This record gives sequence, structure tokens and C-alpha cells, in this order.
Amino acid sequence: MKKLLLAVLVLGGLWLAAGYVIGNKVEDTVRAQVAGQEIIPGSDLVRLDIAEYDKGLFGADTRICLVFDRLPPDMAMLQAYSGKLCDRGEIHYGPLLFGPDGPSLGLAYARSELDLSPLPPEIKQMVDGLFAGQPPVIGHSWYTFDGGVDLRVLVSPFRFESPELSASLAELRMDGRVDDPVAKVGDFFVRGRDLRVAGPQGALVLPELDAEVRLKAMLGEVLPLIDMTMAANGLSVSAGGREQVAGNVTLRTRTREDGDTLSGDSGLWLDALSGDQVPERVDSAWLGFDWHGFDRAAAIRVQRISQELDSLQLEMMMQAMSGEGDSAAMQEKGERMAALGEEMITVMSTQLLHPERTGMTVKMVVDGAGERQLTLDSALDYNGLDGLNPSFAELQMLPPAALARLVDLSVDFDAASALLPPGLRAGLVDYQSSGWLRQQDGRLRTRLTLEQGEVTLNGASMTVEELMSKGQAAARGGVSADLPETLDSGGY
Repeated sequence: MKKLLLAVLVLGGLWLAAGYVIGNKVEDTVRAQVAGQEIIPGSDLVRLDIAEYDKGLFGADTRICLVFDRLPPDMAMLQAYSGKLCDRGEIHYGPLLFGPDGPSLGLAYARSELDLSPLPPEIKQMVDGLFAGQPPVIGHSWYTFDGGVDLRVLVSPFRFESPELSASLAELRMDGRVDDPVAKVGDFFVRGRDLRVAGPQGALVLPELDAEVRLKAMLGEVLPLIDMTMAANGLSVSAGGREQVAGNVTLRTRTREDGDTLSGDSGLWLDALSGDQVPERVDSAWLGFDWHGFDRAAAIRVQRISQELDSLQLEMMMQAMSGEGDSAAMQEKGERMAALGEEMITVMSTQLLHPERTGMTVKMVVDGAGERQLTLDSALDYNGLDGLNPSFAELQMLPPAALARLVDLSVDFDAASALLPPGLRAGLVDYQSSGWLRQQDGRLRTRLTLEQGEVTLNGASMTVEELMSKGQAAARGGVSADLPETLDSGGY
């Protein structure tokens, strides 16, 4: 009996000790997460703050608030909610956790929801009515033994009706796995169902939205490396009681490191297209973009400059709105913005690109009516000037022929004449007569290459100056009212 009692006391002591250790570890993780969040990149005008963290033996109660700082008087309404727009949570320590999916093992489980109690009664009543008495947003977090966090954020279904606007949502959910909360890397999944918005100008219906985002790294803590795929199926946009655009949309983008450079690609797929704004002969389309050879360090610097410019611009706007801005401080910020702008131009012109390594491609296809309606295949490779990056000042001094040697370019364009509306086809008459476009078998085609400063347009060699002259002549021609016999009407 004594041995059994001793065993119970030992296990109890171990459990209490584990709770103490786990509690400290979870608190450190939560505080690091909050401190690492930037609501406005590069600015602390709006920030998250831990207003309460009451730690107990088996768990903790938290209150994390959105705090507004240094806002002008005409935005006092937001200032009044400083420390009041909060998220209230309960943390339960492991190792045995009980969440919405049942029991599991881990350091801790936390559930949080927006704290509506400090809001004015009329606003709280409106929110309660919109979400049928449910919390607008509910968050779940599972802190795992390996230092990561599993996340789930749910937006409660809502329905809103008024004479001017109606809106409803059946489901919006985000699941995520953050391997390192401080490094901000992880995998995230978004699921949305049956979003509907309608008003006097039109309506939008989105039955299905699914997205997958993999945040692989934050380069220099400012530039994300991501793989992202988003699919919106059944999208419909209407106006005046008629469907304008409908179909399925898929977007994919990926970025990656290649040694000291960055590269990536993006693709946009459209299918099952219909609606008044969709050409009759179009059923589906694809647009692809690929880029490579952009300097990693320069891209990080450009992103940092961009964030600092945004922050300075926001602070200057706030000071101007408040009418209390110090003129000397405003001038100092303006000078800093000018210096940053010059630095950005210098970095982009002399460091961002690598001669013989930087390039991009753009491709597009459009299908419909049982045939390929349009094809675009283009590529651009950066050569630099004699293998080097010219400064921005040098670029401004280069003549057209020298500028043309900076890149190699190829463009292949092929489109069915019937795809283009009559007005647009009429506008292309002068481009056809000048040699920019040629017609064959009811299709309009262009083949342009620029290599080492040498130009070939639809099989004809010419100088850069001659190419520019052709383009200017075609542009001056304007839109012709009559279609020549050589331009196929395409069945219109």
C-alpha cells in the first residue's frame, strides 16, 4: 500500500513538474509568435500585444489585443478600440490534449475567439445577429513536442440581408502547420464554400474556393519563398441580371533559390468559360510566366526598401491628417524617401540582374470552338552591356541600337482572325500593312526576334531603327473604318 501511495505521489510530482516546464515553454512560444507578427510591414502603428497572460498549473488564460498607436484625431474611433479589439483564449497543457478532433498528445492545446464583450451594445447585437450568436472567428492551436504548431481558424457561417446588400458564407476554414513559429515557415490550407454577395451593381457567387500555400522560407525576414495553388470553381459574376463572366479559375505560383539567384513560375488556368464578356469562340485559356536569374541579395534589399518606403509614406500621411506633424520631421522623412528611391533604382539597375543568367518567358494559349484560337510564346534573355550591368544614368544615355543589345528577345504570336472583334481587327489593319502582322489561312501571325541587336520581323531582317519606324507608322495610322479585302472578316 505504501509503495502504491509512493508511486502515485511520484507520478503526481512528475505531472506537476511537466506542467511547469510545458507552461514555460508554451508561454515563450506564444510571446515569440505575437512579437513576430507585423500587421503593417515595417511599421508599429498597428500591432499585436499580449494584454493578459494568466498562467496556472494546468493551463493559462490569454488576452491578445490589436493596438493602434499614433493615429490622427479623425481616426479616434480606431484609437478608442486600442486594447479592446481582442482575442481571448484558453490554453490547456499536455501531454494529453483534448481538442475538437478528440484526444492527442502534445505540449498544449489552445482555443481562442474574438472577445466581443467590450464592444458597444449596438455593435455586439449586430455581430451576434450576423453570425447567429456564434463567435465570428474561432482559433485552435496544437503545440507539438517538436516545437511546431498545428493551426485551425474557422470563420462562422453568416448571412446578411438589407435592401442594398446581401451576403452569405457557408464555410471558411484555414488549417496550417508551422514548423518554426519564429521563422514563420509552414504549410497552410484554405477552404471556402458558398460565398454569395449581391447588390445594386451586380452579384458574385463562388461555390468552391481551395488554396494551398507552402511558406518555405523568409529570406532576410522580408521576402517569402512560397509554393501556392488556388482554385475557384464555379465562379460567376453578374450585372444587370445577366451573367458577365463564369468559369473555373486556378492560379499557381512558385519561387525558389538557385544559389545566389532567385527564380520562379506562375500559371493561370481558366476553363468552362461563359458569359456576355467572354468571346464566343473562347472556352478555356492558360497564361504562364517563368523567370530566373534575379540576384537574391538585391531582391531582399529591394523588398526592404519597399517596406521602408511604405512605412514612411504611411507615417507622413498620418501626420498630415493629424495636422500636428513637425515640418522638420516631415522634411527629414521626405529626404529619406528620396534617398531610398534613388537606392532602389541603383540596386535594380546594377545588382538585380545577372548578364547571361537573367531571363523570363511568357506563354499563352486560348482554346474554343474545337480549335486553338490563340498562341503566344515569348522569351527574353538579359545580356547586359558588354557582359556588365550599366548604371541607370548610362542606360538613359544609350541609343536605341545599344539598348537593343541589352537583351535577346523572341515573340511568336498566332491568333484566329475570327477570335478578334471587328473593331479590334480594324485597328490592326495598319500593323498588317506595315509588316508587323501577316495573315495566312484566316489567322494573324507575328514572328519577331532580336538577337545581339539584329532584328528579324516575319522573316525580314532590319535595323532597330527600322523596326521602331514601322511601329510608329502603324500607331499613327489609327483605327481604320473599313476592312481591306486582304483581312479576313472571320465570319462576323
